[in-house]
Amino acid sequence: MDVVNTWEIRTAKIVCILITGMSAVMFIMELPNPKDELLDNVLVKCGILLMFISTVIGFFRISVKSYNKYILIIACGMFLGFNIMVLGHQLNMFRMPSEQILGPGRTLEHIFIVFPFFALLSLFIFRLWAVFLWLALSLIQPVKDYFIFTRLEQVYFTSDAQLLANDGNAVSEGRFFDYVTLYSLYLVAIASVAFYTRWVLKSTVELEKSRANYSRYFSPDVRDEIESSTNNANEKSSRDLTVAVMFTDVVGFTKLSEKMQPKEVLELLSEYQTLMVDAIFQHKGTVDKFIGDAVMANFGTPKSHGNDAQNAFDCALLMNKKLSDWNIEREKKGLVRIEHRIGIHYGPCVAGNMGSEQRVEFAVIGDVVNVASRICDACKEFDTNFLVSLDLEKKVTHKEDNERVSNYKIRGRKDTIDLVKIY
Repeated sequence: MDVVNTWEIRTAKIVCILITGMSAVMFIMELPNPKDELLDNVLVKCGILLMFISTVIGFFRISVKSYNKYILIIACGMFLGFNIMVLGHQLNMFRMPSEQILGPGRTLEHIFIVFPFFALLSLFIFRLWAVFLWLALSLIQPVKDYFIFTRLEQVYFTSDAQLLANDGNAVSEGRFFDYVTLYSLYLVAIASVAFYTRWVLKSTVELEKSRANYSRYFSPDVRDEIESSTNNANEKSSRDLTVAVMFTDVVGFTKLSEKMQPKEVLELLSEYQTLMVDAIFQHKGTVDKFIGDAVMANFGTPKSHGNDAQNAFDCALLMNKKLSDWNIEREKKGLVRIEHRIGIHYGPCVAGNMGSEQRVEFAVIGDVVNVASRICDACKEFDTNFLVSLDLEKKVTHKEDNERVSNYKIRGRKDTIDLVKIY
């Protein structure tokens, strides 16, 4: 909650609109009813204008960087202006002879009448310090009025029903302290709601961060499926799946990076991986991991889309297209071309949440992963940048020129495998 978000700005502006509208109406209502004394008139008009100006300034100037500053200006300007306006009315009333002041006892009983509205506006503010400041400022008016009215000699507290019915100077002792108790509880309720609202906002922010993390690894469709799943993501469960596993890596990356600064290497990898991930997500794939300059992805997790091999193959074609377009841009800037290799295999694996209690990640384990990695490495031997297993090629429909490589010996594997070079 240290970072101001757009919802805080929007709600603060809503408060500004409410108070600006209220102060504008109050100013218009005061115009045809001038006070007898100049001071009273000045206090009433200036108080309303201070409310209006502070909220208008707050509406147009409040931003993420200046949030705290303008929340303070809005709160102080509003309550200071309101109390100045009320003081103008009270001075006008107190200039009258005491016998002409009508029902000061009734007025004292109802000094909290405006307080609930002002206190309720604090819920539009998410900073706890601002909420408590707002509640404290909203108490100024009833506390001030209490000390002003209790100084009037004719005002007194009583529980006598007959006096309360016939004398406007009498204040119902029971009712007044009931109001004090009621609004004390109201303050506690507002503060509790503020705490709850802050907790909800914090939870929402963390949920959005979680969604952002999902978005880094899963396509939108897969991410939504995981979030809507009733399975507990922390449970260590696994499933047997048949998936397409893809590896890509940059050709000559070690030699290339030797001539570059570390920052430049990171920027290069970031741009390359952004292009590859975009292609993966467009074809309902999942980014398994980044291994230096290599990208590992799989198609068919957390569940099959029915055409996973085709998705992987089409993704590779799009990757090559994106790389070609990127190289055109790089050559215009005088930068070297980037080449990469792609290897894909299709077969059975085990997929699920793996790890410890401290860290769990979704992973794909099995021979298909090792073979896909070796196929990507084998691109060097066959002078190609796109090599797939025959198992995958049989599952896809394509028009690309191709050449079959039979009985290729995978390092660390007893059985040979048939490969297909895609041109």
